[in-house]
Amino acid sequence: MQLVITRPDGDLKHEVWWFTLNIGWVGSPCIFFEGYSFETRDSLRHRKWVKQTHWTRLDHSRNNNITEPPLPPDVENEVRTRYQESITNLAIVK
Repeated sequence: MQLVITRPDGDLKHEVWWFTLNIGWVGSPCIFFEGYSFETRDSLRHRKWVKQTHWTRLDHSRNNNITEPPLPPDVENEVRTRYQESITNLAIVK
């Protein structure tokens, strides 16, 4: 189950974090921090966001232009809360 969290910084900048919930595929259950990017756009008319800095877990520094992505506590708490809500709202099927 994938989750994307976006934090706007005005109209022309934002930060994006994406996560994957892993239950029963590999090892013990965990939340993978898959990636981070800081994106900008030239003006409100431009729809395309341009990645200024980015990091992905499985890229192993080939295309990553930062070594340590930021993970603020409020983003971490939101990830945990949203995954808990998703699991709580799942139907139990007989």
